[in-house]
Amino acid sequence: MTGPQAFLEPATLLDPYGFYGANRAQGPIVSIANGDRETWLVIGHEAIREALSQPQVFSSRPDGIQGVNVYPRAEELLKTRGFGRVPHVITMDPPRHTAYRAVLGKLLRDKRFHQMRPHIRQVAHDLIDGFEPAGACEFVHDYAWKLSVLVVADLLGVDRADIDDFKRWSDAWVRPLLQPLTEAEMMDCMGLMADLQHYLVAALERRRAAPRDDLLTDIAHATIDLGQGEGPLRQHEQLGLLEALIVAANDSTANALALGMLRLVEFPDVAARIRDEPKQIERFVEESLRYESAVQTNFRTAREDARLAGVDIHKGALVLLCWGAANRDPQLFPDPDRFSTDRAALRSHLGFGGGNHTCAGAALARQELNESFEILLWRLEGFRLQDDCRLPDLCRSGGLVTHGIARLPIRFDSRPASGLA
Repeated sequence: MTGPQAFLEPATLLDPYGFYGANRAQGPIVSIANGDRETWLVIGHEAIREALSQPQVFSSRPDGIQGVNVYPRAEELLKTRGFGRVPHVITMDPPRHTAYRAVLGKLLRDKRFHQMRPHIRQVAHDLIDGFEPAGACEFVHDYAWKLSVLVVADLLGVDRADIDDFKRWSDAWVRPLLQPLTEAEMMDCMGLMADLQHYLVAALERRRAAPRDDLLTDIAHATIDLGQGEGPLRQHEQLGLLEALIVAANDSTANALALGMLRLVEFPDVAARIRDEPKQIERFVEESLRYESAVQTNFRTAREDARLAGVDIHKGALVLLCWGAANRDPQLFPDPDRFSTDRAALRSHLGFGGGNHTCAGAALARQELNESFEILLWRLEGFRLQDDCRLPDLCRSGGLVTHGIARLPIRFDSRPASGLA
């Protein structure tokens, strides 16, 4: 099925690009079936930019959105065992959103990101050391997820002895974003979420008493101005920022790494060109983010009757801004289903969202991607799927928001020592 009624089907969400292509002729906005709720999918790049320019009309707040994986008993469990739901910057509108983004801008400053570069490279080398002798790995588990979790954990200042627990807890935050869960499964996730909240609260208390050079210390001492003067972040605000950072790092970056490796498997000529022209690394990363987006969609709610790209949208309608579809918009990216690092306007992609909700961690994610693929391409070559796997058989992961690959079993050959540090 490729008609509008098919978009919310699980199979379409796992691999939506056929749907985008089949429905693009309808225009930049497509009406999709969603029960009794008026729902629009915005697939045109310019139409998304138009919506992003009107946050007062197309709100990021989730009011009225039918919840997925929302069970009253599970929500109550998080309240009683943990600290309940906390505010996330992605679901805020100005001026509150502006204040939180100002805090994130201070926390995720370029200086701290720059300091992470040698650390990211060391983590990459260590992970490759672990699987290079075998000439094979399951890239999602053995590299993508491990690197993304280790980098954010070390940035925060999580003790390496706690990494296994930290990974298990952060996975619990991501899991409800990937697929529908039963009440029992959601209860299990909420219990682990509560454990993570307690861990973070305790860590923040320690940083207040004994500051260290890490992001947990920065957050423990951060201030915010919500219109009544500068004041310290409250506990639920600190948790909201931490949870948003953890989810983004534990899912989006890992998926982007895995999808980038899939491109090297699919297009070996691209890998060869990068080795001949190392400056192509950055263009490869940007084209990979455009070609298959790790975050496909974000929600907006129409606060009033509006007109978007010539389409009448009524107050209360659910509007889905589809980054993945916009990144294949032929109006901006000719021949959009072809992978090419020679494209013009590569940085115009929406792989990190757009507008005032552009991913605050985009600089760190780009750094992880660029450093990873530089090292992977200089240490390894001949990327190919393992013998028992074919490209059409690869299992996708994700849903309405997230997008990735569940498993990517690859083989490779080691390259002669290059002196790359």
